[in-house]
Amino acid sequence: MTEKKPVSYETMFIIRPNLDEDAVDRSINAVEEFIKAQGGSVDSVDKKGRKRLAYEVNKMRDGYYVVISFKAKPDSITAIKRMMTLSEDIIRSLIVVVEASTAQKA
Repeated sequence: MTEKKPVSYETMFIIRPNLDEDAVDRSINAVEEFIKAQGGSVDSVDKKGRKRLAYEVNKMRDGYYVVISFKAKPDSITAIKRMMTLSEDIIRSLIVVVEASTAQKA
């Protein structure tokens, strides 16, 4: 069997607006620790802050936006997506592959 090489990913997720700052930090740390537990490494965490949503989600009009750049093996992404989907604090999430040419420019 060949070892799968880690790929660069970027995830953006929105945390419920009714959480205090400590709870937001705990949610972000939980995602970071889960990525690391799956054998990944976190490159950067960018807290975008509280912003207005484009449309109402679960009767919420605002959310706390977070972007995390990380490297992980492709087979661990399913588990990371599932963790964020099942989290009650995260109302929306998206994971995308960062292309090699884009990663070199940044």
